[in-house]
Amino acid sequence: MATTVREMPTTSELQMRLGAALFTLAFFWLAWRRLNSPSKKAAGLTVTSESKEAVAEKPRPKGSYYGTPEDDLITKLDFSQVTPYKPDFNYEDEPPIEWYHKDYISDRVYSITMAIEKLAFNDWIVFDRNYKKRMELKAKVLEAVGSDAIDCRDGGYDGCVELLEYLLEYLPRRFPTIFKLSADGKEIHNAVTGETFDVSKPYIKFHPLYIAGRLVEDDLNILVEGPTGEYVLKAVLSAFPAGFHVREKMDKTLTEIHKPVPMYKERMQKSMNRFFQNVGPSSMVVRANWAINDKEELFLTEGGHLYDEEEDVVADESIDINQVQLRVERQVLRRLPRTKAICMVTKTYLYRLVDIADTPGFAARLGGLLHKLPDKFAFYKRKPVWGKVVLSYLDEMAAKYPALDSNGTA
Repeated sequence: MATTVREMPTTSELQMRLGAALFTLAFFWLAWRRLNSPSKKAAGLTVTSESKEAVAEKPRPKGSYYGTPEDDLITKLDFSQVTPYKPDFNYEDEPPIEWYHKDYISDRVYSITMAIEKLAFNDWIVFDRNYKKRMELKAKVLEAVGSDAIDCRDGGYDGCVELLEYLLEYLPRRFPTIFKLSADGKEIHNAVTGETFDVSKPYIKFHPLYIAGRLVEDDLNILVEGPTGEYVLKAVLSAFPAGFHVREKMDKTLTEIHKPVPMYKERMQKSMNRFFQNVGPSSMVVRANWAINDKEELFLTEGGHLYDEEEDVVADESIDINQVQLRVERQVLRRLPRTKAICMVTKTYLYRLVDIADTPGFAARLGGLLHKLPDKFAFYKRKPVWGKVVLSYLDEMAAKYPALDSNGTA
């Protein structure tokens, strides 16, 4: 049997074969490294994984929210910085914010402005001793009037889902004595109302906006950018409206919603639209809005304002001053990062004038503000109806309880 004998390769051939092998190894090593690189896609943005120390030392890029993990800057908020409001917090011991002090109510000529201030993430939602009664009233309103208090139109549902998801993260961290989220994240329990809601998707039994409204007392609004770039009201839960019907505002732009407001188009339209377009998810702002209620009512769909067709209205001298209230709305606006919708939560405060008019200087400050109201705003805020009774009372109380000086004397 013949045996084949191969010639030994020359030195140059060995070098060529070795070089080819090394090239092949290098190619596959680079390919493997690329496939297993720590860089990854997150919400359409390529983000390179870095050590926590390196990320902490670098300034956070625009669009990162509250220490959000670097692999998801666009769609998530990091709630690890949300801390309990108070140890062993009891809402029954918490007094309502006193908006009637001089920092807000001042003797000045009123003018329409956005008057927004930055707000810390921790302070998004607030609770006080009125919470249980307000939630009981809200339940009755929702049951009695239905779509006059809650509505969601096409384009608003995803924003409602996102709002609920953030409340589910925020509330148990900020108010752990009230809210408990189950270990699997599928249920949330409200210790004050005694309600437990299934919050797993899909939301079959309850609309996510309804669930959100059963967790907080605030009215809830979702606005989405419309085809013209102006924001449009797409979802509302409003158990405590200040003189408007929910259905009349739905699917309307900011300009259309504020059409009855004097000087809005001239002084506010551009700045309001610009703010809604430019505010980022890392920003949260608060503003306050005031009115005079001549009757003690939270669900106020009529009688909140006067309109052009009511110019013949006359003063109502039968108003009971014991029922007149200063009404203040705490409005907090933020962008929801995933849907890009704007969310506004509104908590309403009512103060009977007879309960606070003896606060030194208050009656003079509020009376001065109301006396100086420009005619258009005075009409819009119904001063022709309540003005005679209310201003007579405030002027009398201003003389009795003047402002105190720095030494605490009148």
